[in-house]
Amino acid sequence: MNTYEADALPAVTEPDIDPRLLRAFLAVAREGHFGHAAAGLGIAQPALSRQVRRLERLLGTDLLVRTPRGAELTEAGRTVVPEAERALAYNRRLVRAARSTADAGPALLTVSAPMPSPPGGLLAEAVRRLWSGRTRVSVVELRDGQQAAALTDGRVDAVLTWDPPVADGLACEALVEERTSALLAQGHPRAATEPMSLAALGAQAVLFPVRERSHCWAQLDAAAAAEGVGITPVPTAPSAVADLVAAGLGVSAVPGSFRFAGYPGVTFVPLERLSGTMSVVWRRDDDSRAVAGFVAACRDAARSLAAAHGDVWRLPEATGPLVRRAGSGPEAPPVV
Repeated sequence: MNTYEADALPAVTEPDIDPRLLRAFLAVAREGHFGHAAAGLGIAQPALSRQVRRLERLLGTDLLVRTPRGAELTEAGRTVVPEAERALAYNRRLVRAARSTADAGPALLTVSAPMPSPPGGLLAEAVRRLWSGRTRVSVVELRDGQQAAALTDGRVDAVLTWDPPVADGLACEALVEERTSALLAQGHPRAATEPMSLAALGAQAVLFPVRERSHCWAQLDAAAAAEGVGITPVPTAPSAVADLVAAGLGVSAVPGSFRFAGYPGVTFVPLERLSGTMSVVWRRDDDSRAVAGFVAACRDAARSLAAAHGDVWRLPEATGPLVRRAGSGPEAPPVV
């Protein structure tokens, strides 16, 4: 009869869970819909479904139930949600701890911001202040609906946005209010009119990145509706707006700082009583020097811009960080 030492017995192992599977599951849990979650993650819905099914197979239980309206958490799914969030948070802390002591090179900070961003604007000024031998900044672009998930999952470290996402664990600080301008072709009959009314804007084809800037469009549409004006947008990629306006194919509404970008063939006319608030958002539990430095750089850049170009920027009445919790954020900022 064979005998074995206790530590020689085969161990009962638990499956290793890929963080990507946890991110996929949490995205569906937050959205309650596979399609919306896939759009937020920037992946195809079938790929997202496969990731969730793989996680369920590894865990040996169903986490979600598909319904006619989307997806609902099972009892096991509700139990897994906080554990998955903690697992991803521990993963982020591990990475930050390793990077904080590594001598391999400067820290890399990933920031999302509306693009294109004009030279001399808030993003450029904040990065210029932060850029050093210790920190490098990588800039990506996300749609309004993708920002909260990207922050929570650790795909980005901070977000500059006109529409601060509302989610547990996120901190937000309003930085600066920026006046909104109508973007017109040079020689446009309204180019000499200042400021321009929403009625005058809505009487023309309005080229606007509705999908990428859904919040900004919603605010512009609401402001126009309050004045009894209907605006029908022509959905246009952000990078194409200036060229199409210059070609005389329509007009648009853009942040006032776009005048510093030197776009050829266009002119900027302030829109009546319209401005937007740019905010910076980050994870509340992120205590890294890089994120703290970026927030401080944004704050400093905002003060500098408001002092130098008061006709474009001004500091918001109330400043300072606040914690954004799901369903408890302040009112949405004005349109840009």
